[in-house]
Formats: sequence, structure tokens, C-alpha cells
Amino acid sequence: MLSSGTRIGPNVIKSWLVEGSCGQSYECERNDQFAKKKKYFVKLVFRNTSEIKGFSDFFTQECQALQQLEGKGIWPVRDFGVMKWKHWISYDWFEERKILLNEGECREVIDKSGENFLIRSLEDLLKINTFQMKHQELLAVMTDLHIGMHKAHSNGFIHGNLKPSNILIRQLNSQKWNAWIAEIGLYRLSRYKNQSGEAKEDQRIPFVNLEAQDSLQEAVKFRPPFGNMEDSPEESWDIFALGQVVRQTVDSLMISSEEQDQWLGWAEQASRAGGFASIAHSMKALPGVKNLSEFGISLPPCENESVADLEKIRSRREREWHKAEKLSSLKFRRNMTGFVGIMGFTAYVFSSVYLYFLPAPWTEYSLEGALDSYQLGAGLWSGQAWGILPGAYDDDGDGGQNVVGEWNKEGEFFKLSFRKFKKINKKNSDKKLWQFIGKGSTSPDDYHKWTDYLTYDRKREVLQMMKRVDESNTYLPAKTSQQKPRLYPKERISRSEGKLILAELSFEREDESSVSWELFIGLGFLLASSLYQRELLKVESVKDIKD
Repeated sequence: MLSSGTRIGPNVIKSWLVEGSCGQSYECERNDQFAKKKKYFVKLVFRNTSEIKGFSDFFTQECQALQQLEGKGIWPVRDFGVMKWKHWISYDWFEERKILLNEGECREVIDKSGENFLIRSLEDLLKINTFQMKHQELLAVMTDLHIGMHKAHSNGFIHGNLKPSNILIRQLNSQKWNAWIAEIGLYRLSRYKNQSGEAKEDQRIPFVNLEAQDSLQEAVKFRPPFGNMEDSPEESWDIFALGQVVRQTVDSLMISSEEQDQWLGWAEQASRAGGFASIAHSMKALPGVKNLSEFGISLPPCENESVADLEKIRSRREREWHKAEKLSSLKFRRNMTGFVGIMGFTAYVFSSVYLYFLPAPWTEYSLEGALDSYQLGAGLWSGQAWGILPGAYDDDGDGGQNVVGEWNKEGEFFKLSFRKFKKINKKNSDKKLWQFIGKGSTSPDDYHKWTDYLTYDRKREVLQMMKRVDESNTYLPAKTSQQKPRLYPKERISRSEGKLILAELSFEREDESSVSWELFIGLGFLLASSLYQRELLKVESVKDIKD
């Protein structure tokens, strides 16, 4: 038993209600933003059942199907979940009501203890000896129960544990009653151990609560003596239970002897082996029911034919559920692989267009036989740039260090602007190094500044040095007959009388991989998406095998 304040999923326990044959019941309040403080009835599966291997998958599958089961006569499942060993199912809270007199006033019904008696279930009503239910009232209750049971059976669900405590009733006015079947499907969940193949384990639920033992004994009274109780429940179980419910109700609440005979005759047939072939046949035989079509129910084509094999119905429903799960999985995989494929192909197209007009970003373009190299950051008109410090701008005369700058597109040129902080001359400077730190602490005179102008040859994928400009000179690439190309001051080239001739100074791309990973990923995932689409169409075209 869990204590008050314990969380079960989005629910917080307010109080423990009862321990029955199918689990523990709690009054809870919702603790999320969607239904804050709303009351719910929560059923907790016994721990020794929930810890059986494979139960969690079975529990989830059953509850997903039960959530779809709604309509007249059914008190539906609202939510379910799993928290470690706690497997829980929640229902809307069903408020207790007082009974109304014909005049519409509240009747104070006093039980043996002298306390006010409120009605929630048929079990509560049967405990009131002074109340008498009329024929039309009982017919309204049994009609609702049959409609709900018919829908449950049509979807492959047998209650198997129907009894007055699982029948919720409410008096709408002094002449009309409504009824709902509660806890459909819980008996099958509680018997999972018997179906799991763990024959060596004790199959009995270890009840520690006398109330649970009483509940189990009470449930036996509403199960037929014919048939094997170790098997899965059959439709005849619920028909038998309805017959027993009517017998108890007539004995306790009915007053007219003629009406009692009609209802007891119906209950006798419902409680007999082979009495009614189906719930539809049972409802047609109810005293006062004339036409089933007004309830949206029809009899099988032949009234003498045997009841449908509910295991086949369940098997078909499970196949349909597995098919829907497979379709959902295939659609998700198709959409995800298609999305990644489109993104990869789009990246390939974008990179191809980009590389047609601009150098490859973050890729080193180096000069053969020298340390000089350049890298350009991504950008359409400007971006960051990296280069190698020339020895002319290194106060120590070495050069070769990495230097960071910016590039801008200027016509056909890529204009790379760099600067390097000048080394402090301690003799001539009256400032310390730390005094240069901070915004506005330095001036342009404190830096070596130079600008390299390059063009991009997209056919060869090389950057060509066109010129370098600093504060004092303009440098052009040139060479002598014996030397390789390098930068010379423009004036020196013009005064060399032809000894220095202009030359090409090309920086080649080091990463020359011809493999386009964007295209490879894009086409690969698009192919995978097409294969999932093909498998999806194949699964959708397969028709379910008829039972």
C-alpha cells in the first residue's frame, strides 16, 4: 500500500481506497498543467505481476487498445503509465450521489451504522433494503450494460470479473438511471502470470488484505461453474455474470411478482451453459426490449450459430495493431532519412555554388617550398582570414608565426588585411606593455599593417598573389632567371632593367579531395528513404487474413 503524497505518474495519491482481486485502488489528484487538482481513480497492478518478464510490453499494448474503447455503458481508461514496477491505469473520478425521490428531493438513506449512505456502484444500492427498483429502471441499467459489453466484446475484450462493485450507476432523475461497466481488461492483465509460461512459479496473488480476499471470493460467485477457469475468460462468463447481477437485484429491490418472474426467467437462461449465444441474443431477450436496431446492435445472420471465436477477434486486432505500429515506424524512418537526404543534397548544391565563386572556407592554400599560406573563413562578401607573418613585419626578423586578419571582396580581388603589434622599444618608449591593454590604449602607429590582394582561379583551385600594400611600399610577385617567384617592391622591379620580371605566385589548395561527402550522404539517405517508401507501400497493400 502506497502512502498519501506518493506520485504515480502525473498523479499524487490522496488516499488508499481498497485492494481488490485485480490490484490496488487509490484516490488521486492530477499534478500537471493540463488537469491540475482534478480527481482521478487510479488502479495499480500488483507488483508480483508487473515484474514478470514481458509484462510491460503486454501492459502497454493492452492499455493502448483500452484507451480506444469508449461509448455508452463503458467507463473508459483515461491514462496509463509505467514507473519502475508501478504499472497504473487512471479513470475519471465517479462521485457518489444520493438517491432522488419522485418529487426530486434528496432522500436521506440511513444504513445500519446510522450514517448517510451515498451511491456509487450497484453494490452500494443493493445494500439498501428500503429502496425498491422498478422494472423500467432495471431495464435502463441492463440496457446500458449490454450496449457497453457488446462494444467491448466486438473489440475482443472480455471483462471476466464483472460484479456489482464494478458496475457504476447514477440516477439522472427520479425515473431514469444510467450504468457503466468499470475496469474492463484488468482481469486479463492480472492473469498475465498464468499466460507467461512461468509454470514453476506460484500463480496465486499473495493478498495481505482481508478486503482483497473477500473481493476474490465475491468475484467467484459471478463466474460460471461450467468451463475451465484456468482458460482465458469467454463471452459466456460476462453473460453469466449479468444473469447473477439481475438475480441479486431482483431479490433485493424488485417488488412486482410478475416483473420478478420475467427477470428471473431471463437470469436463469443467462446463467445456464449455452443459454445465450452472444450478448446481442442476451439483450434481445431482456424483458421490455423490442427492437435491437434502435440501439445500433444486430443479431448474427443465423441465431443458431455458435458465438464468434473471440480469440480470433483478438488475434485480428493484434495483427492490425502490429501493422499500424510497423507503418508508423516505416513512415518515421522514411521521413527522417528523406529529411537528412534533402539536407545533405541541399548542402552539396550550396557548397558547389559557393566554391564556384569563392575559395573553400577554412582550407589551407599554401606556397610550394615556403611556409607562406592562407585560409579564408566562410562568408559571401567578407570574413575572417589567417596567414603567415612575413619576416619584414617581425621585429625579431624571423616571421613565420600565424597571424589573424579579415578579408573583403573588392571587385575581382580578395583583400586580406593584417596587422601585427610592434615590439616595445624600452629605451624609446615611456609606456609599459600592460599600458597597451584595453580599448583605446593603442594607436595605429603601434602596429605593422599590410594588405594582400589575391584572385581566385576556380579552374585550378588556387589563390594567386597579385600585390601586397603596406604603409611605405607596394610589392608585386616577380622573379629572376635563377630564383623562384617572390615579392619585390614595385619600384625595384621598374629599375631592374628587365632582370626582374613579373611572375605568377600561386597558393595551391592542400585538401584536394574529390569526394563530396554532402553529395554522398544526401544520395545515400535519399536512397534509404526510397527503400522505406517501397516497403511502406508493400505493407499497406497487404490485406489482413480473414479469420
